[in-house]
Amino acid sequence: MRHWASSWRSARKAGAMSEFDDLINDALGDFRAAEADNPSLTPGAAAARATIKHRRTVRLATLSVLGALVIAVPIAAFAADPHGNNPPPAPADSLTPGPVESPTPTATPTPSRPSSPVTPDGVITLKQLGSTAVDIPAFSNELCPATHVRLATANPHSQGKAWIAKVVHTNLDDDPGRETAALLLCQIGEVPTSQVVAFDRDAAGKIRPIGQVVGEGYKLNIRDIRVRAQGGITADVSDMIACCDTPVSREQHQQRAYRWNGTKFTQLGGPTVFGDPDSVTDLKVSVSDVTLGPATDGKRSGTMTVTVKNNGPNSSGRFQVGFGDCTFKCAGQIPFWAWGSYGTYQAPLAPGQSAKKTIKVSFDANTTGGEVGAWLVVIGVDNNKSISDLDPGNDTTRFRIRLG
Repeated sequence: MRHWASSWRSARKAGAMSEFDDLINDALGDFRAAEADNPSLTPGAAAARATIKHRRTVRLATLSVLGALVIAVPIAAFAADPHGNNPPPAPADSLTPGPVESPTPTATPTPSRPSSPVTPDGVITLKQLGSTAVDIPAFSNELCPATHVRLATANPHSQGKAWIAKVVHTNLDDDPGRETAALLLCQIGEVPTSQVVAFDRDAAGKIRPIGQVVGEGYKLNIRDIRVRAQGGITADVSDMIACCDTPVSREQHQQRAYRWNGTKFTQLGGPTVFGDPDSVTDLKVSVSDVTLGPATDGKRSGTMTVTVKNNGPNSSGRFQVGFGDCTFKCAGQIPFWAWGSYGTYQAPLAPGQSAKKTIKVSFDANTTGGEVGAWLVVIGVDNNKSISDLDPGNDTTRFRIRLG
């Protein structure tokens, strides 16, 4: 009805109702003329009935005309614009026939292709990574936290607190999206331990670790990382971190590339060992268990044998064997160095050659025993550079202190 009422008002404003007004005025004029010319229409019951009948006839005729116009005008307006959006009609003298426009056909929608699975956005900023607690692979130093740890975004200068030294965004695995590689450091002692960990987001957007890209191994200190053009990262690694009175010129640096190989993160390019390849060796350390004798003068004593063997193809560098990492109080009761003291070393070993040393140890009489770790330190043959070991896993060992 709103369309019709609007069309009715528009038509009336434009003069479309002038015809209707003329019809009503003519009908009323006829009625008045007939009444004036007929002398029989005098006051009385019969005259009144005749007058009423005549007026009713005129009213019915008038209403019929009005009804026809009420119906006809909105229908005409609706036919011109079924949506009721016509502007007010222009004055009659300005209406001229215009070109007839063909309706524009409605475009048939093109079916869209099925959407491909969305790859999670693995680009994680340093701030975002530091704002959530995560589980990360263990550092080489067991005193550094790895479970539900909140990583600092700068060096906290606090022992045992892990922090993010750098993040880069690169395609680390097989999907088309980028992930985040983070260089993580944790300091215990004078120099920090390091590792590179890959992070991504799950379907819910939560940050999750993918795994360790490269960890700190024997004489492998990760100093920097950058994006590799072929995917993955390139890591700047060194055999040592110059500290205290040691000059930086003693450090050896290499560029090594790492990426996911379909199963795990692995090294794809760059050197695999430090030092002169002709000097690469494989030293192995072993230490016998210690059995302590009866107490004498408040002490219990015993002996152990330390053996170092060169399993490699070349002559070794100079070396030392140290002790520590006790599960019981042992400081000052086992010599820190099995060979000499700090700054002195055992001579190099030829391929297949072994060296043994018997060491006497003593403990307080109330000692209950425990476990001790030993480790091997190999020094480069040129007295300045470290030498590589093909199997650093056998450079450390553990032995038991027992009571006799």
